[in-house]
Amino acid sequence: MFRRWWFVRLLSAPPDEPGRRLPERERRELVLREWEVLRERLARIAAERVTAAGELFRAAELRLPAEASASGAESPADSAARTAYLWALEAYEAAGRLLDQADDPHTDLPDLAAAVVLAEQAVERLAAAHTLYAGARPAPLAVRCFYNPLHGPAVPAAAPDRPGKKQRQRPTRGAREAAADRRPACRSCRRAILAGETPDVLPALLPAKAAGRRTGPVLVPYYTIPQQWSPWSATACGAYDPDAPALVLRGAHHRHPPH
Repeated sequence: MFRRWWFVRLLSAPPDEPGRRLPERERRELVLREWEVLRERLARIAAERVTAAGELFRAAELRLPAEASASGAESPADSAARTAYLWALEAYEAAGRLLDQADDPHTDLPDLAAAVVLAEQAVERLAAAHTLYAGARPAPLAVRCFYNPLHGPAVPAAAPDRPGKKQRQRPTRGAREAAADRRPACRSCRRAILAGETPDVLPALLPAKAAGRRTGPVLVPYYTIPQQWSPWSATACGAYDPDAPALVLRGAHHRHPPH
């Protein structure tokens, strides 16, 4: 749904090409219209994920024993399962809280993406809790694509060359390979970076005043929003922050750039 915004080329057309550059009012309307379309689509996706997570929680509720056994100590398996299960419940509740705010005019695309991320992580952690309670080791949690956390899981960076003889030198990586390894990326985004192209990033709306321009709002990659305005810009919409559910539940995710 974010396969490069259809109007970007139109907005960035050189001013010396007659008939292509839009008046500022039309530019603003075009940006806001596309943002609203993307926001409606993402709100529907978030609603689907949160609903699916709720159904799984009802079907796979984990009934843990009391925190302390007769001996006064909880087994390591029960303790680990309890921690994972409580985190999953918090993540599910936080995802629902973000979804409830979908109609708020300040809710941006990264907020709705965070609802998707937290709902899906809640399901992952629920499965981990059941596995831990059964005394087994759960699979590692998926690492999400930084450029767009709605994409598939990140693929491993290029494996380093195996150590060989002392005189053997490691092959020099090019700038594109280094850029592709800088942040976790899904296969599609990594392929785009290696090809020198822009990956299919999750956009966010930067108001005109915050952008330092008089020509109206702009859509920018979500991770370019300053962290004091967005808690999601450095954490892949909460995917890399285990405190994200608590952040949402205490309302600390409400940070907005000046309008």
